[in-house]
Amino acid sequence: MGNQEKKQKKSEDVSLEVQKTKKKKSSEPILAKLIKSEILIEDHQDARIIYDNGYYGLLNKDKTLSLNFEEALHLLERDVIKIADENGVWLDVSNCAWIFSERKDSFWSDYLVYKDLRNRGYIVGQGISDVVKYRLYPRGAKIGQEVAKIMVTPLGEGMTINIESLDEIVTQTQSLKKKLLIACVDRLGDVSYYELQTLFN
Repeated sequence: MGNQEKKQKKSEDVSLEVQKTKKKKSSEPILAKLIKSEILIEDHQDARIIYDNGYYGLLNKDKTLSLNFEEALHLLERDVIKIADENGVWLDVSNCAWIFSERKDSFWSDYLVYKDLRNRGYIVGQGISDVVKYRLYPRGAKIGQEVAKIMVTPLGEGMTINIESLDEIVTQTQSLKKKLLIACVDRLGDVSYYELQTLFN
């Protein structure tokens, strides 16, 4: 083999190694930090990747991305992100589920509804209140070009909601020309959906 051929082969080997390194790096989970009641992705490029591939979280003015607990656990279960706590300790799914449940009373029922909707292929945005927690976009929707047509209120088994407050929510969603779904979670974790149109005349 001549010198020219050796140089070419060496160059091809280096190029192949670089491609392998890039591929490996791109498949690694994105780093995220637990900060009180949210999960923050600080790297601007990573933040944009997460947002653009499924519209998770809210982009901040400083180009970081804030995820709520439901979004974060869903991404962690899919190995898209990995999460460190305030002390820099890496958290697994069980750790996160426990911490999130401690910091948010309704976390588990909210998460089961969120996960179910995501698994059905819907884009799930953050809702308009502490009761109407999610807004549901059509499958394949482009955020900013299409609007959410459905609002979702999760309700775990044994949880109650004031009927007058519920009527106010129905009226509010109807004034926004949205449908309201009540997502009921039973003790086995199964989710059933009920559309509310009106309670009082």
